[in-house]
This record gives sequence, C-alpha cells and structure tokens, in this order.
Amino acid sequence: MLHAMDGGFLMSDQQHPFSAGVTSEMEYAASAAPLDSAANSKMWAVFAVLVMCMTAGYWNMIEYTSSHWQKGLYSHGWILPLITILLLFMRSGVDIRATTNELLASAAVLLVALGIFSVAVIQESTPSSVVLVGVLVLLGLCFYHLRTAQLREVAVGVRWAGVGILVVCLLIRLVAAEFDWNPLDRLSFVGALLSACLIVGGTAMLTWAGPPLGFSIFMFPLPAMLETTVLMKLQGVAAVASTWTLQLLGCSAMRDGNKILIDQIPLDIADACSGLRMATIFGAMSVALAILMVERPWWDRLIILLSAIPVALVTNVIRITVTALLFKFFPESEELKEWVHDWAGLGMMPVAMGILWAELELLRRISIPIDVDDYAAFDAAAG
Repeated sequence: MLHAMDGGFLMSDQQHPFSAGVTSEMEYAASAAPLDSAANSKMWAVFAVLVMCMTAGYWNMIEYTSSHWQKGLYSHGWILPLITILLLFMRSGVDIRATTNELLASAAVLLVALGIFSVAVIQESTPSSVVLVGVLVLLGLCFYHLRTAQLREVAVGVRWAGVGILVVCLLIRLVAAEFDWNPLDRLSFVGALLSACLIVGGTAMLTWAGPPLGFSIFMFPLPAMLETTVLMKLQGVAAVASTWTLQLLGCSAMRDGNKILIDQIPLDIADACSGLRMATIFGAMSVALAILMVERPWWDRLIILLSAIPVALVTNVIRITVTALLFKFFPESEELKEWVHDWAGLGMMPVAMGILWAELELLRRISIPIDVDDYAAFDAAAG
C-alpha cells in the first residue's frame, strides 16, 4: 500500500519504517505535482550550493562555536551535525538499499575525513580554510545521496518568501556582528537553512527537512546569561536532591551551598556535575526521537519532549549519589575518585536511555494510534 511521505514521496510501508501516519501531516502539500528526474536533480544541486555557500559565509561563527565543543559542558557538539544529517536522511524517504555501494564509499571517505579533522583539531596545525574545504566536500557527498529524494513544484510566491527570509537572516547577521551578539548570529544561520528549504522545495520540503535542520540549534552553546542562570539553578537542585537521597539511604549527609558533606568528606557539585550537559544532551535526544516518531500521536511526542529535563535531573542525582557513596566507602582511593569523575557522566547515558525506553513502552501501551478508517463503520451507522 502506498502512503504520501514527507515532501511528497511515495513509497511502501516496507521501504520506510516511518511511513505510517505521515499522510495526515502532508495532505496540504500533496496537491503539488512532483518534479521530473532532471528538474529534481537540478533543484537538489541548487539546494546543495545554497547550503554550502551559507556554511562558507558563516564559517567564522561555526569555527568560534567549535571552541565551545572543547569544553566539558558542550563536548557533545562534535557529533550533533552528524545526527542532523542522519535525521535528514531518515526523513527524506530515500531508499538507502538502492545506494548501498555509494553509501559505503562515502562512509569510507567520511571516516578518513573525520580522522584527519580530529588530528587537525588536536594539533591545531591545519589552516581553517583547509578544514572548510573538507566540510564542504562532506556536505556535497550528503546532498549527492539525497538527490533522489522527490521534490515538488513550488509556487513563485513561496520561493520569494524564502528569499525574503534569507535576506532578513543575513541582515540579522550583520546586526549581530556589529554588536557582537553571538546567539543571534547562530539563530540567523538556522533561519537561513530553513529559508533554503522554502526556496528549493517550498512548504512540502520545509515540513520534512525543517525539523532536522532546526535540530542543528542544539550544537550551539546557550547564551552566557542563560547558561549562568540555568547552571546555578541546576547545581542547587542537584545538591538538594542528592542530599535528600543520601539521607534516605541512611547516610550522614549535609549540604553546604553546592557542596555535600558525607561523613565529613566534602563533595563539590561542580559545573560539569550540575546536570546542564546531561539536560542538553538528553533534550537533543528527545527532540530527535520526537522528529522520528511520525507514526505516534502528537501528545506522545509532547510527553517525550517535556520529560527531557526531569529525566536528566534524575540521572544526574543518581550520578552524584553513587559518586558520594563510593567516596564514603573508599575515602582513601584517589584513583577511584579520578576514575569516577572522568567516567561517571558517560555511565549515566545508558541509565537515561533506559528511562526513555521505559517511557516509550508505557506510552505504547496506554496510547494506541487509531486510523481514520476505524471510524468508518460508526460514521455509516450514524448516517
């Protein structure tokens, strides 16, 4: 059975795991005629050129942003652009099986490029222009594999609206550069990417490609004022909740600001232990999952999004509690303290994923999608 996919793609349920339920999201754009093969490839080439030009134009901003990725709070920023591309592929409806050999060849090039890029970042010896060329090549490879994704005809007015949004984003960039407003500059980059969708594929392309491109906002650090405010709040919440948990477990624990005293052993709740990093990572994961959950009702996606921060806080309290207990029972082991400090954060990711899995299983049992056809008999009876 054929379903209307995001962006107007037509394919069977067996070809794409997220085809069920997408029809309702795309009904308003289904009337537009699909482009023929030549025009489709041409428009994908236009989209690739637009995105690559935007990347080159915003390269100084991206390069500055990458300096935040070398810090503990935002070290996950390196992988988020790759997740953005993965989401774009999964939402595009491209039959990956038909281009397996091409994908393997590109994956090999990607791994080599990432290796060279990592060495360049560590050694800080490669010129920025060389890194930019490498990024543009990788973008070219991605769009080459997306060239078979079906686009549809776009009204002239919609294209001009996209051009207008792009002009506004570039003007915002000029203002941000004048007043050194980095967060505004980063937001204008995301807006420019979305405007490219309108210019090339109209509202149909914006519907399926917009969420993955908008997801790229997670690779940017929070504004300094917001980061400081949230950091202080999360540190206080983590300290209070962890102290209560330790006391419930029968441990002699006291809180002194953002410091926990357990059997007179001080345990500082540092910035890296505040939960901000876990909240950012898990928030990004929840958004990515909501983007892919096209077969689920909207309230399921909303619940997943709203639960991101509470789950991040719970996992962080578990981390601090376990660390405090290890410090209590092994107070003399400095190696253990260093090992826990370095690896406890990574150990919390499987815990967060486990909570997310349990949440999804619960939603699957209490919220069952119902097709419109299921109401046909009742409607006929009522008639």
